[in-house]
Amino acid sequence: MNVPLSRPAPIPVPASTLPGALRAHRDELAAAAAADDEREDFPTAAMALLRSTGCLKAVLPESHGGIGLGWKAGSWPLLYDVLRAIGGAHLSAARLFEGHVNAFQLLWIFGTPQQRQALCAYVAGGGLLAVWNAPSPAGDMVLLDAGPGTFRLHGTKAYASGAGHIQRPLVTARHESLGLLMVWPDVAHSPGPPGEWCMQGMRASISRSVHFDGIVRQSQVFGHRDDYHRQPLFSGGAWRFLAAQLGAGEMLCELMRCGLRERGRSGDPHQRARLAECVMALETAAMWVSTAACTLDTATEDPARAMACTGMARLTVERCLLDVIERVQRSVGLAAFSRRSPIERIARDLATYLRQPAPDALRDGIGETCFETPLPGLAGSPYASET
Repeated sequence: MNVPLSRPAPIPVPASTLPGALRAHRDELAAAAAADDEREDFPTAAMALLRSTGCLKAVLPESHGGIGLGWKAGSWPLLYDVLRAIGGAHLSAARLFEGHVNAFQLLWIFGTPQQRQALCAYVAGGGLLAVWNAPSPAGDMVLLDAGPGTFRLHGTKAYASGAGHIQRPLVTARHESLGLLMVWPDVAHSPGPPGEWCMQGMRASISRSVHFDGIVRQSQVFGHRDDYHRQPLFSGGAWRFLAAQLGAGEMLCELMRCGLRERGRSGDPHQRARLAECVMALETAAMWVSTAACTLDTATEDPARAMACTGMARLTVERCLLDVIERVQRSVGLAAFSRRSPIERIARDLATYLRQPAPDALRDGIGETCFETPLPGLAGSPYASET
């Protein structure tokens, strides 16, 4: 009688150890960040470290050895700490990790049981995910009918972080009758030339264009028309990159604090004032990010509030972190602009990463909502009535 061999159960990621493991490897991540920035190279060593600490597999469900990081209800505080820890050491690696979490969440939520199994096998095998959505100036990616159960994926995406280093990203593509769909293709794709990403910072994110032209199966198409933009998930998920940015801002402040102490400047009232202003700005940003994350976690109660909260968090965190950059540079002086200083690299990366799309439209939408909705503390009062 043949007895089927049983596969050993996956060893779950110990959730409580992730932030501690990252802090223990902070110097390694920071050294890798400096080297990757200098070479303008993909953060291979940093991503290997995230694999070894269990961060990449943490997105998996418990049945596959993960903890549902990023998509399971109540997991946001841990993800918040992990993104801050990575962002404080290697902001480009944090950008890639955030994309990995985002892609897994979308593919898991909108995938069928069979698609979820394939997704888990890929990640359990060490695969890195990403979300490539930005259309190229030449036009968006398309899905063309290619026969029963197959499509031809054709077109180019812009600003694809990790281009050339991620085998299976999530991409969006438009079908003539089915609309905008999510595709998890297993086809070869070609990145644009290195010179495409000539930005001041985030050099190790390897954000370039990518071109696809291949056949994908129906099983590689996830969800239905415009599920990618389903709210509040689409807008509310912005809290994740805010957490990574916050980590970089906190590291700038810590480098400033330690540097001033070493130089005997802790007694200078002007330096104390700037440090206090940095800490207050960071505390403000932290409260906004955690509030946005918590609100999204319970968004079924009030989706509109989750979207508005995240929008306000985006604008507030941007302003707070720009203030931190300015104060750190003013306090440290010319040394903050030396390529030998980690402050120079972190400030450059952070200033670049803070440039998120459509801030004016976001602010305008928030203002419109505010005109229509009284402040909670004034609801029902004569001051909240129409004039």
